[in-house]
Amino acid sequence: MSDKITQMHSIERTSPKGGRFVGVCTLCGEKGLTPSDMSRVCANPEGVTEDEAILRAIDPDRAE
Repeated sequence: MSDKITQMHSIERTSPKGGRFVGVCTLCGEKGLTPSDMSRVCANPEGVTEDEAILRAIDPDRAE
């Protein structure tokens, strides 16, 4: 397990499947992100670790 704070966006898709991928960062709330934005630095105001970001992507209810 990694306790390292994630510095990259964790993007959840908000656009319809079959079209261009556009989403929102589940860590900072920035909207309109594309896969290329995953390499951009995220503010990550909650200080979520890399492992927790992955677990949140699998089970979004963990964020609550």
